Amino acid sequence: MNGYTSWPVRAVRQNSCLQTEDCAVLVPLLYDRETTEEQVLLEVRSAGLRRQPKEICFPGGHIEAADSSPWAAAMRETAEELGIDAAGIHYIGALDYVESPIGVRVYPFAARLDTRRWRPARAEVDHVFTIPLSFLQKQTPEIAYFQLQGRPLSPSLITMGVPENWRPRTTYEVKIFTYKNYKIWGITAQILDNFLGIRAIIQT
Repeated sequence: MNGYTSWPVRAVRQNSCLQTEDCAVLVPLLYDRETTEEQVLLEVRSAGLRRQPKEICFPGGHIEAADSSPWAAAMRETAEELGIDAAGIHYIGALDYVESPIGVRVYPFAARLDTRRWRPARAEVDHVFTIPLSFLQKQTPEIAYFQLQGRPLSPSLITMGVPENWRPRTTYEVKIFTYKNYKIWGITAQILDNFLGIRAIIQT
């Protein structure tokens, strides 16, 4: 066929309509000398935060332009949120990244903390707590389901015949871990489950 030539080679990029935000988090591991057990640390977000107040999460946040890598962002955010020296954070390995249906891409890393002298940034962190890994290894997370819905906000869409009311768009699976009075769910539970699975394979 005449008239068609191949384009030059180009880097393929994401063409996102969700304005996906890149984030990085840490799965911090601690060694309890009294119980001789490994523990994982989690945060309870401050009630004053605009997004997801009082929810449970791993330390982390947005990858900034000044961060040299997702790992650098996870380490920086963890040091800031826990009030510790970044030198006390030791890389273990990368986990599988998570694409959230709400437009967030999260790069998680496992790391060891060599201190328990944290001073949480109260504007972001209400408090922290730890869970023994032995407890998590014996627990099967509960499976629940979350539904996303869509509603047009622009008049131009409504005049095109798009329904004004909310309507179901997609349903996705949500894992839930329960520890004492804490419910760990959403992206945090997804990352925790992935960490436990990778760790079980590597340490067998």
